[in-house]
Amino acid sequence: METGAVAPAAVDGIGFGNAGGDGQIIAAVVLLDPIAAPADSDAALPSSVDVAFYVAPAEGMPAISGPPAFEVTAVAIGNVVFDLSDGYSLSIDELQSAVFVANASTGESILVWGAAQIALDGADAARFWGTTSVELANGTKITMETAVDAMIADLFRLDKLTVTREDRAMVITGIAETMLGDLAVVQSFEGDAIDAATRDGLTIVSDLTGGWSDEYGNSVDQTVLDETAIGGLYGPGKDTLSLGEISEAISSFVAYNQIDSLMLTIGRNQPSDSDRRPQANDIYRAMALYAGENAARAGD
Repeated sequence: METGAVAPAAVDGIGFGNAGGDGQIIAAVVLLDPIAAPADSDAALPSSVDVAFYVAPAEGMPAISGPPAFEVTAVAIGNVVFDLSDGYSLSIDELQSAVFVANASTGESILVWGAAQIALDGADAARFWGTTSVELANGTKITMETAVDAMIADLFRLDKLTVTREDRAMVITGIAETMLGDLAVVQSFEGDAIDAATRDGLTIVSDLTGGWSDEYGNSVDQTVLDETAIGGLYGPGKDTLSLGEISEAISSFVAYNQIDSLMLTIGRNQPSDSDRRPQANDIYRAMALYAGENAARAGD
């Protein structure tokens, strides 16, 4: 990560009132001040709570709806914690626009807060702008979408998360502190469909060394994240495909015996010598074209 950046945040313990409103306190971990202390502070994961369905049980509480695809382990005003399985937890703190992913077994941590600042495994903070996805070792994908600040030009804040793993999914909105009290979670078991409908943007994966890299093997630092800046390959408004999306597109073409046409489309639409990753629109247009031709032939 880029050195000299502001160090990210501390993780402290706090008592959560449970969703039933009976006054019980659930020990949990939330982000109190993500700019005050190191991101690799030890976090004691909360005890599990059996929860099937929440709908804003009290004023200011997160609105949580849908089937329990991911277990809610703690909830409070402006805060919610999920179990992502295999030791991973996901904490949301609306007051700080903060998201914290931790694995108690491996020590992995991902902290995102404020104006799209990110720290991986306690490293120095870096910044991203456009949509960015992180793939965890257990197959969970967390796609982070930003929204431009209404008052400050060129400032992007974390606004929405889409979390998918196989058939499980949840969409979390209202994360930014610009409007408090609108934190909402919708869960479902349509993970494949939701993943397909959600652009990956820049994708960060855990590599064989235990560090973080992009899909092309480049260690994640500010230079890699700059690809999400305005005008960058994965910047706001861009629709460049990730390798995962390219693979899915190829699979779709293979299903219709159209791999030659796909390869022709990819080869014809290389952006430049310096960046040979195909653009999403080109492939999507080709897919739509052949889908239309197949439909026309089927109707003959």
